[in-house]
Order: sequence, then structure tokens, then C-alpha cells
Amino acid sequence: RLQADGFKVKFVGSMYTNHNGTNPYRDFDCVHEGHWGWRADQILTQLPVWAASANPDIVLLLLGGNDVNQGQSIGSSIEELGHIIDVLREVNPFVTTLLATLMPTTRPYNEAYMELNEQIPGLAEFKSTIRSPVRLVDQHSGFDSKHDTYDGIHPNSRGEKKMAHQWYKALWPILSQ
Repeated sequence: RLQADGFKVKFVGSMYTNHNGTNPYRDFDCVHEGHWGWRADQILTQLPVWAASANPDIVLLLLGGNDVNQGQSIGSSIEELGHIIDVLREVNPFVTTLLATLMPTTRPYNEAYMELNEQIPGLAEFKSTIRSPVRLVDQHSGFDSKHDTYDGIHPNSRGEKKMAHQWYKALWPILSQ
């Protein structure tokens, strides 16, 4: 959709494959920094190197689900998300961060997901600056964990399309400037 609308974008990161192998869309830029199963604290340990290498202008940040799944507190997850934004700004003081809420899940920890989601808008508002905005991306609303996932948590192709639509809605005003 970005290409179809004439946007020239280049994805950055140290990874080129999906969790289960190669990207099925060969004509799509497959570079990314999405680490399947990682918590925010684990991302923080490597982020200075990754960010320095990639020097991103815009970051799509969807993180915290694994923190909740593994029993980490909501407060520490929010704090670590804030530190991630700080590290990104150390590399690029003008970085725009698109901070997403978590999609609902059918798993028992869904309530904790919702608690984390309640804190994410406040973090986005607190961290946002004129020079380095943090914009909220609602990945929760309209996402159906029974029909949009293959296992109650990870998006299937229908869920991926819904997520892509939400990312696009957040990217469009930035890329259109």
C-alpha cells in the first residue's frame, strides 16, 4: 500500500526473515528489527547497536506482550518502553515513534494486556515532543483474537492485514508531509 500510494520507504534492521522462514512476499522490503518472543528488556540490551546501525527516522514499536506473558510487571514494561524511546532518540533526536497498543488475545493473560494498553497512551503523551513525536497506534480496536489470529495471540493473514491498515493510517500523515 505504501508503494501503491507512491511513498518511497526503506525498511531498516538486522533481520531479513520471518519467524518461520522467508517472507512470502518477495517484492516487499523484508528488512526489520522484529524479534519474535523477546521482551522489552531484551530488546533494550541490543537496541543501541541496532539503532546506531540502522539510524531509523520512523520506528513502529509494538512490544510488551511477551513481558506480560512472562510475568513482568506492567510498570516495568512501561518503563522499558520509555527507555527504548530514549535510546532511539540518542541515535536520532528527530525520530518519530509509532507506539502501538497490543491486540487482544484469547489467552488467560488478556486482562494484563488490557492493563498495559491502558498505560500506553499516557506513555506516548509523556514521551512525545515536537522534535521527536510519539504517536499512538491503536492495534487493539477492531482486532478479533478468535478470527484474526491462528493461535489466539499471533495474527493470521487477516489479522496482519488489519495491523497493516492501522500502521498505514499512522504512517500516512508523516509520509505525506
